Amino acid sequence: METTARGDVPKTLQTIAYISIPESADLEFLLWDLQDAIAAYAQLSGTALPRPVDLKANDTGVVDGMVFAVDDAFDDEAIIAVEQILDRFGDTETRVYVVVLAGSEDAERAHETAVRLRRACRLRDLPWCGGVVICAGSGIAALRHSPRMGLLRRPFSEAMDKLVGAVRMGCSIEHAQLLGGGDADSVDVDGMVRVKPAVPAPIWHAIIKRLGTHAQ
Repeated sequence: METTARGDVPKTLQTIAYISIPESADLEFLLWDLQDAIAAYAQLSGTALPRPVDLKANDTGVVDGMVFAVDDAFDDEAIIAVEQILDRFGDTETRVYVVVLAGSEDAERAHETAVRLRRACRLRDLPWCGGVVICAGSGIAALRHSPRMGLLRRPFSEAMDKLVGAVRMGCSIEHAQLLGGGDADSVDVDGMVRVKPAVPAPIWHAIIKRLGTHAQ
C-alpha cells in the first residue's frame, strides 16, 4: 500500500470532520454507522471520544482527521469539492480517510475514486490513510434499523470496524491492522478494505428494495 510515513504513525485524533459528497441518505447512513461505532468503542474502552467538527463553522483551521463519504460516481464536480476542502489543510498532520459506496460488485469505479483521492492527498502532502469500499449499491440506508451484526449488516459492520480501529489509532487502516494483529491482507494497494453483501446480488437487491418500500 502506498502511503506517507506520517500516515503510519499513530496519533490521537481529538477532532474529526465527517463529510458527505454528495449529500445523500445512503452516505449519511454510512457516516452515522461509523460515528456510532466510534462512540461505542470509546465508551467500552473508557477513552475520550473525538469531537466532530463542522468545517463550515470551523475557522480555526485545526482538525486532526477527516472522513469523506463518497459514491463511485465520483465526477469532476465531486473531486473539486473534495480538493477545496483538502486545500485548507495541505501540509498538515490531518489524517484523511474515505468510505466509498460502490454501485456494483466489481468496484472498479470505486478503485478509480480511491486513486483520485489518494493522489489529491499526495499533492497536498496530506497523510492518506485509506478506508472502506461498500459494494452495496443504492438503498443501503434502509438497513438503519437492522441489527448491526445481523446477516444483512454484518459484513459491512466488520469492515467499518477496521476503519474505526484506524481512526482510533490515528493511522492508516493497513497499519492499524498490523498493530492490532488483524488481517492486513484484506487491505488492497489503494489502502482500502472492500466488502460485499453476504447474500447473492439478486437477493440483496430484492431485500433492499423491499426494505426501502416499507421505510416509506
